Amino acid sequence: MDKLETPSHIPIKLCYGSEDIHNINYKRDLGDPGEYPFTRGIYPDMYRGRVWTLRSQIGYGTPEDTNKRILYLYKQGQTGFTMTIDLPTSYGFDSDHPIAEGEVGVTGVPVSTLEDMETIFRGLSPAEVRASLSIRPPVSAVILAMYVGIAEKKGVPQDQIIGTQQDDPLFQMSGGPLQTHVQFFPLDQIMRLCFDVAEYCTRYLPRLNWMPANGYNIRETGVNAVQEAAFAIAGALNIANELLKRGLNIDEFAPRLTFFQSSHIDFFEEIAKFRAMRRLWAKIVKERFGAKNPRSCWFRTSVQTAGSSLTTQQPLNNLIRATIESMAAVLSGIQSLQPSSYDEGLSLPTEESATLSLRIQQIIAHETGITKVVDSLAGSYYLESLTNQYEEEISKLIAKIEEMGGIVEAVRSGWLENQILEARVTGQKAIEKKEKIIVGVNEYKSEQEAKIKIHRIRTAEWENKRKAYLRSFRKRRDAIAVSNALQEVKEVFLTSQNMIPVLIKAVKAGATMGELHDAMREAVGFKFEY
Repeated sequence: MDKLETPSHIPIKLCYGSEDIHNINYKRDLGDPGEYPFTRGIYPDMYRGRVWTLRSQIGYGTPEDTNKRILYLYKQGQTGFTMTIDLPTSYGFDSDHPIAEGEVGVTGVPVSTLEDMETIFRGLSPAEVRASLSIRPPVSAVILAMYVGIAEKKGVPQDQIIGTQQDDPLFQMSGGPLQTHVQFFPLDQIMRLCFDVAEYCTRYLPRLNWMPANGYNIRETGVNAVQEAAFAIAGALNIANELLKRGLNIDEFAPRLTFFQSSHIDFFEEIAKFRAMRRLWAKIVKERFGAKNPRSCWFRTSVQTAGSSLTTQQPLNNLIRATIESMAAVLSGIQSLQPSSYDEGLSLPTEESATLSLRIQQIIAHETGITKVVDSLAGSYYLESLTNQYEEEISKLIAKIEEMGGIVEAVRSGWLENQILEARVTGQKAIEKKEKIIVGVNEYKSEQEAKIKIHRIRTAEWENKRKAYLRSFRKRRDAIAVSNALQEVKEVFLTSQNMIPVLIKAVKAGATMGELHDAMREAVGFKFEY
């Protein structure tokens, strides 16, 4: 204990006093809740006005399985969900492609057709449900087209569609972000479709949030809170600059730009991180981009508690971890929360574990009293000092990334991957040396582990169902209409036109996820090996 610092390597004093915050100006650095620079929250009344969106991460098996779980959790009081797709879908392959064998429905829901999306959203309206579509480009472009397609079938105008379209081109499949992308799709075209999604949302879906950077996934690779924040903001800046080049104004697209971040186990670090990100983003958008609309300066974020803090040993301890991480997120002033389930290290969440994760939020919201006061920890010598230090460190790292030419160049050069590898090695050494104590792993081990019920993966069953469905789907669709639609996709992909309208037309004609990706790959002569 001779070296005390935060996980982001910021030294921690024994005690903090007024001298540690002497350089803080209330109006400049804090302000009242709902006022620039929004350090204390983006709304004046925060959770007194409306509790954050109570979200769960959902997606497994088949679209039917996923729909049942969504409807079950809504009956339990959930108010939103994050839809996760399986691995084959995330790379743009249908469930019956040879590359999908053994992976169908395992880590998320398979989505190959517009009908699949209709099934997932059966009983739900895109004008009412706060769905976050956890998908990266190029797949996010097709999923958005499907989302618009089901809205039209339900009679919902595009300007009434709500929810969030994740659209992170770099971090969604992190831990090798460049390699996992470019093996199946060219990076330049991934970036192009990312920009197309953001532009289309801005122009035609004014109530739909879009998410340019998945800070949560990059944090799960082992990087620290400063890196997570800097990488996410650098990703958002990259997309913002491109949208400006496309002729959009900052006040047109920034109000619906959102983030997805992690709430990890170090309590005060996480609270300080979110407050620092909120203040820093407000300053960047106002001072660098000249935003006039206060909403453009809002740092709005959905948060999930850290999956990487969960342990397979003594898994019930994860309920405690998720509760602490959830409280940190709420005390920092986030807009949406999804606690990880205690069994996620062992299996997909069961109904019981998913319900308990929801109960964590409900107890915090209705029993603890911490939602009664906005930014209740403001003025803490320690927290305000930490918030200042995190803002400073995050700013330094963003500046370093911009010196490299921006986040895309940082990825291309391998620098970002090296940051991930270094963080992993450092973290593992800290655990092995017991510089970092993880209860049940390197200390306080138990000979008798608690027995818990886990969700049983039925890979062969799910895969067979999906293959049979896709055979039937292809037989009953209009083959000529599909062929014409795919040809149009190829032609438009070679232009600078926004791809979303032609993708909407194609999915409505019956084109599948895999066929659309094949068409785009073929258009630019891209081949992949597996």
